[in-house]
Amino acid sequence: MCPSCGAAQYEPRLVVYTFCKKCGVHLTVHKRRVTASSVTRSGAGMADAWTTVDAWTGAEAAKPEALKTAPPVSKPEEKPAPAETLSPADGFGAFLQSQGQSPESPPPSTAPAEINASGEPMTASMRRPQSNSPPPTPAPAPHTASSLQKMKEQGMYRNQYFKDAECFDCGHKFKTGRSAKSANCPACGAYFSLEDVEINMTSTQVVKTRGDVLIRKRGRLSTSSVHCRDLECHGIIEANVTCSGDATFRTTGSIIGEIRCNRFVVEKGADVAFLNAVHATDVEIQARVTGTIYSTGLVLINSNGSVNGDVTARSVSIEPGGELNGAMNIVRGKSTTPAPAPGA
Repeated sequence: MCPSCGAAQYEPRLVVYTFCKKCGVHLTVHKRRVTASSVTRSGAGMADAWTTVDAWTGAEAAKPEALKTAPPVSKPEEKPAPAETLSPADGFGAFLQSQGQSPESPPPSTAPAEINASGEPMTASMRRPQSNSPPPTPAPAPHTASSLQKMKEQGMYRNQYFKDAECFDCGHKFKTGRSAKSANCPACGAYFSLEDVEINMTSTQVVKTRGDVLIRKRGRLSTSSVHCRDLECHGIIEANVTCSGDATFRTTGSIIGEIRCNRFVVEKGADVAFLNAVHATDVEIQARVTGTIYSTGLVLINSNGSVNGDVTARSVSIEPGGELNGAMNIVRGKSTTPAPAPGA
């Protein structure tokens, strides 16, 4: 119950400060006692008197001791009231209107006025209309090129998103997507596969792909020919192999068929016997090999390597501990294929 006007209103149980909804005075609730001050929502009608009533009985109570002993509050200088008097119920909006401001209008700006090129202050009609679109992004300086541009210039963009492909029929080389599983040659229109092949059991299927071929330890491939990019053999293969990349062997046993590749490697722990000739550009032997090797480049026999057979190459390098049990022929030309026998 408001001690000033006697109006009753409902408030939460834990409320401490509120305003009277009828007269607008400030109310303080403490220990079920309501104390009213003369301060309203609009800030008008400041007075010294405080009135206290019981929130339950509505009876007027004595002033608190702190209010009795507190020194009187000096009143601020009152400005002349406007011609139109305001009632406490008008609220804070009416107070702002009396001061010449609307509740929605922002406070007056103190920023300096804009001046045009001629030195005159700009009016609202002279200002350029603003747009909600973001400002245009300035073009990068020539010396600060983007990372994507640098990748394209250095060729990294093509290597990351594209891969090389070569047609089996016409030999045309072109670029294709990194995740492509097959392709058609742009020159002759031939179709060929780009998928990788993995063999972990006995297989007799002809392999012809520009992907990689992996023969597991339990795998055995017996077919007429194998065409691939890279070959990695841990099992047994009986076929003529043509690789555009590397041919790596780490197995034990006999390999039937010619091997033609760019780089031929026999890793440590292997013991391989090649019953047909091996043709490669570069050769690296790290284990025991039996067979005939033709190379257009370097043949390197490591300290743990051993070759039992003839080697024909442009250069042969044998590290300490390596062995070559056979003839070593050094040629100067690019072709190391032996000449056909007379009458053949």
